[in-house]
Amino acid sequence: MLGMRTKRFGFLLGLACLLGCGDSSSSSVPVTLIDRSNLTNVGTTSPLDYSNPNLWMCRPGNEPNECHVDLDATELLADGSRTIVPHQRASKPEFDCFYVYPTVDLTGDGNMVNFSDVSLVRDPLYAQAARFTRVCEVYAPLYRQVSLSGVSFTGDPALALQDVRDAFKFYLEHLNNGRNFVIMGHSQGSAVLASMMQTDVDPVPAVRSHMISAILLGGGVTVAAGQLAGGTFQNIPTCSRPAETGCLIAYSSFDKTNPPGANALFGRAPAGFETACVDPAPLAGNQGLYRGSYFPISVNQPIFRPDEPIPPGVTTPFLLYRRVFQGECVHENCFSYLQISLQLAPGDQRSEPPYRTSVVESLGFGLHLVDYNLELDDLIDVVTQQAAAMR
Repeated sequence: MLGMRTKRFGFLLGLACLLGCGDSSSSSVPVTLIDRSNLTNVGTTSPLDYSNPNLWMCRPGNEPNECHVDLDATELLADGSRTIVPHQRASKPEFDCFYVYPTVDLTGDGNMVNFSDVSLVRDPLYAQAARFTRVCEVYAPLYRQVSLSGVSFTGDPALALQDVRDAFKFYLEHLNNGRNFVIMGHSQGSAVLASMMQTDVDPVPAVRSHMISAILLGGGVTVAAGQLAGGTFQNIPTCSRPAETGCLIAYSSFDKTNPPGANALFGRAPAGFETACVDPAPLAGNQGLYRGSYFPISVNQPIFRPDEPIPPGVTTPFLLYRRVFQGECVHENCFSYLQISLQLAPGDQRSEPPYRTSVVESLGFGLHLVDYNLELDDLIDVVTQQAAAMR
């Protein structure tokens, strides 16, 4: 879950597929039945072969495609009633989303090499990336991430970086077919993507020309103090207006009642820089409360379960709260972060949303676990508008 510093490796990307145009809709892709039973130990000495569909959680043709799942939500209304909001995938999405998930291996030692059981990967995948299938085709590779053992990362961060670079390279050369794309990650996923992008996107105009935007949440991306770029990236600025393309959305969330303190793990940057903070609501043309916040009914990792109980009788995989959260980028006390405030109006009969996990907050993570959840509809609105601007 923590940001991490990774080494950079050089290689030349094959860009031929980026220069054409095409349609990678799943209807034209042969179906592959996924069986990861032989991936109990992929090792750490050889590169992974991303032509193998089993190394992708989400990819057209995969059966099952882990992004094509039930994401229906029970919306709780202010008058105490409920309604079911079905998730609707785009039948022919016009652009792609390349997603790298956060740290899910909390007990391992070294790099995660067992891909036979992906149940822990599903939690962030469903809560963060899968709902983007409303507008895009999601590609989500498995990678040998660094494990979190106790309070320390173990393993080789260069291996995680090389996997993500290899997966993105394979995506560009064999799966992209000239389509525009969004790059998405969270936590360790964002940190690894940022390192990959420093070599393979930021200095490569042919790749950047197809990047709609990048959403790198909770990963410590920096900008020069008071500037839109000049930190992690030189050519990719933070997004500053609706429908702007080729830009970055990044932030780390903290609740207004519990701002970052001395033990905070996010929001601090070296002298002369600041952690990037972009509130997605104004980019979506929304100056008020976040349009839709989604919370999973069940979570595999016990430490990640929220304090607030799920209301009884909910049968869908997600709860949906509309317009109860407000965000604001705050720059104070050497921190730069997205301050979240809960705005339940007097007379609102909804229970408090299950968005806080006190154990995790006490360790300095803030609202790290829900960086995507609170603003999800706004984030989807932003990339939809950005993609339209690039047509």
